[in-house]
Amino acid sequence: MNDALLMDLADCGSPLKIVACILKHHESWTPPVPIEDLARSVNIIDIKELEADGFEGALTTDPDKLQGVILYKAGTDPGRRRFTIAHELGHFLIPSHKGDQRCTSAAMRERRIETPDQRKESEANEFAAGILMPARWFRADLQRLGDADVTHVQELKQRYKTSLEATANRYIELTDDTCAFVFSHDGTIRYPRPTKGFPRLGVGKGYPLPAGCASLKAPATPLRVASEWSEVDGRTWLDPRDAGRVPKVLEQTMRLKGGYQVTLLFIEPDALEEIDEEEEIEESWTPRFHR
Repeated sequence: MNDALLMDLADCGSPLKIVACILKHHESWTPPVPIEDLARSVNIIDIKELEADGFEGALTTDPDKLQGVILYKAGTDPGRRRFTIAHELGHFLIPSHKGDQRCTSAAMRERRIETPDQRKESEANEFAAGILMPARWFRADLQRLGDADVTHVQELKQRYKTSLEATANRYIELTDDTCAFVFSHDGTIRYPRPTKGFPRLGVGKGYPLPAGCASLKAPATPLRVASEWSEVDGRTWLDPRDAGRVPKVLEQTMRLKGGYQVTLLFIEPDALEEIDEEEEIEESWTPRFHR
């Protein structure tokens, strides 16, 4: 047990402050973060497999939430298991969260904060991503790797011992590029994850991969090998209802086992700047009539 860390954590309320406090106490850490050792050092007394259907992870604690047990779904791959443990540890360490939790796979992807339950799961995910893939380390790796590429996610996944999807989501949060990841299964979109500056997508969860996209043409094998970049008409992926010109989109994809697929969409900075300039010129030539 790390009494000094526990004492400092008592003054932290938000996920990011908790992460910062932990990292300050472990300045010598390098990837991957020893998440199970960390959990045990803050009074998680056991970490066990969970056999119940429908749950990805769970947390049980004593009434005062001074000690806890973390459970994870049996049979999950190591990267996903690490994220589940970190998610439940977030519930344990965030003071506003109750002690007993049962979390589904959907909860592990939650980013919304409109309802109390959404906010709670989103905060646990913020903690999990922050502690497993600390922002300072991750940004340094992105800088080293250069422009967006789906193979970078594979490399970062290995470095941080996280799942491909968790790594891609962290990539989207921290990259300076204008890009989006689209996760699909057997040609149907499971969910997209764009950066804040990415134009509005015309597809979403449950949509088929759009006709004309390069992802549909990618060979079934080999797995986990990135395709070449393809330039596609922006209207293939972007919302056609948006006014103005649509930039070209660069598309790259990687097939995974079981029919799963991850697609990376990338828009070059010059493409967005050119459209902005053209629209400004057109606006300047538009006659205005005064009443």
